[in-house]
Amino acid sequence: MHYFSELVACLVILAVAEGVRREIRFFSGEDAVLSCAATLKPDVQYRSVIWYKVSEEPSQLLSGLVRKRLTENNGTVQKYKAVDREFELLESSMSLLLSNVTAEDSGIYKCFLSAPLGHQNQEGEIVLKVDEYGTDEKMVFNISDTIYGVLAIPVLIIAFLMFCISYVCLRNVFQSNKKLLKDSLLKMQHQGKNVIVPNHLICKTMPEVYV
Repeated sequence: MHYFSELVACLVILAVAEGVRREIRFFSGEDAVLSCAATLKPDVQYRSVIWYKVSEEPSQLLSGLVRKRLTENNGTVQKYKAVDREFELLESSMSLLLSNVTAEDSGIYKCFLSAPLGHQNQEGEIVLKVDEYGTDEKMVFNISDTIYGVLAIPVLIIAFLMFCISYVCLRNVFQSNKKLLKDSLLKMQHQGKNVIVPNHLICKTMPEVYV
């Protein structure tokens, strides 16, 4: 069980690490919604939210897309001058909406939250990948994903059941061996206490005979 707990902990850590830069996929022509991956701290009123597009490595330069002040009730969304593409910032979730995406929209996007004095700024990245598939290929792709997902669920359930059965069997064997050992020790102690020397049994010394 100790090794199993360590394995689960490692999987959780990997899942958290993967969640720092989440990847989403869309097909060309679809509307993509990019959720803000920055961690929102409770009871902190952030001043503004800014979306950037990160250039490819190794430079990883930031290109500003849109910006909005959060301290104003009806803050207007400001678009950076060098941006030709249309972006929309969703009011409720600070998510970025890209309509009719193309392969050129693929890349890393960063959501930056400007915090007030005394608090730490927050940021998070999300990877957008746009696949160039036609309608028929898209349908086949979705069907394949569905089949793999459906098949994966029974496999995981069977693996979990096998683990549970193995654990129960090993536990029963261990308890059975422990009980047999305990019974054997008690039986040996009981037999040792029941050894009785008869009262009429007297040891006599035979007389020595000299020739």
